[in-house]
Amino acid sequence: MIKEQKYYGIHACWTIWEKRPEDIVRVYIEQSNVKAFSPLLKWCAQNKKAYHIIPTAELDKVTDSVHHEGVCILAKEVTVLSEQEMRRILAAEKRAVCLLYLDGVENPHNLGSILRTAAHFGIPYILGEKLPPLSASACRIAKGGAEMVRLVALKKPIQTLEWLKQRGFSFFGTSSHGGTSLYQTRFPPKTILAMGAESEGVSKALMKLASQSIKISGTGIVDSLNVAVATALCIGEYCRQHGNR
Repeated sequence: MIKEQKYYGIHACWTIWEKRPEDIVRVYIEQSNVKAFSPLLKWCAQNKKAYHIIPTAELDKVTDSVHHEGVCILAKEVTVLSEQEMRRILAAEKRAVCLLYLDGVENPHNLGSILRTAAHFGIPYILGEKLPPLSASACRIAKGGAEMVRLVALKKPIQTLEWLKQRGFSFFGTSSHGGTSLYQTRFPPKTILAMGAESEGVSKALMKLASQSIKISGTGIVDSLNVAVATALCIGEYCRQHGNR
C-alpha cells in the first residue's frame, strides 16, 4: 500500500504538480501564494481535489514546520526504484552516466542538498544499502530535485556494484585522509561516486571495490568538507570532463 506524505516548500510542491499530479490528494496554501499557484488551484477544482486556504499559524501546524514557504501538498510518497528496474535501464545505457552511492549519509538536510545537486547535473540514481527516508524537509531543500532523481535501495550492495563494474562502470571512493586529488582524476564515462558519512567515511568493504580513492585537497585547517558540498564538487568535476548534460 502506497503511503501519503505532506510535502512543503514552493519548488517542491510546484514540481510535484508538474511531474505527478495524479498523486496529489489535498493542497494547503496561504492567501499570499494563491495568485502564484492559481493554475494548481484551478486544476484542483477541475479534478475534484480538495484545497484549503489557511493562515500561517494553521499551516505551521499542518506541516509541523515553520519552513513551509506558504504551501503544502498531501500526496502519495515517491516510491523507491527497484534494483531490478535500475539494472534493466542501465544494462541498455550507452551514454556517459554518473551514479552516486551514499554510505551512511542520514541527515535529511544533506540528502536534500545532494538531491538538488544531482538533479542540477542530471544524475539519475542515488544508490545505497540504508538510504535515509525522503522526508518533507529533505524534499523542500531539494527544490524539486527529489522528483527528478530516483533512490535505489540495494539489498546486496557489493554484488550490485560488482554487476555495475562488469558493465563498464568504474567505482570511486572518496576520502578526506588520502588518495588522488579530485582535480587530477580522470573519470571514465560510466562512473559511480561513493560518498561516506562525515564521521566515518566510506566503509572499508566498499573501498576495496574502488578503482581509485579520491580526495578534495584543501588547507588542512578543517578535517573535511560537508558531505553535500563534497558531493557537489565531485559531480561538478565529472560533468566538467564529460559535458554538462
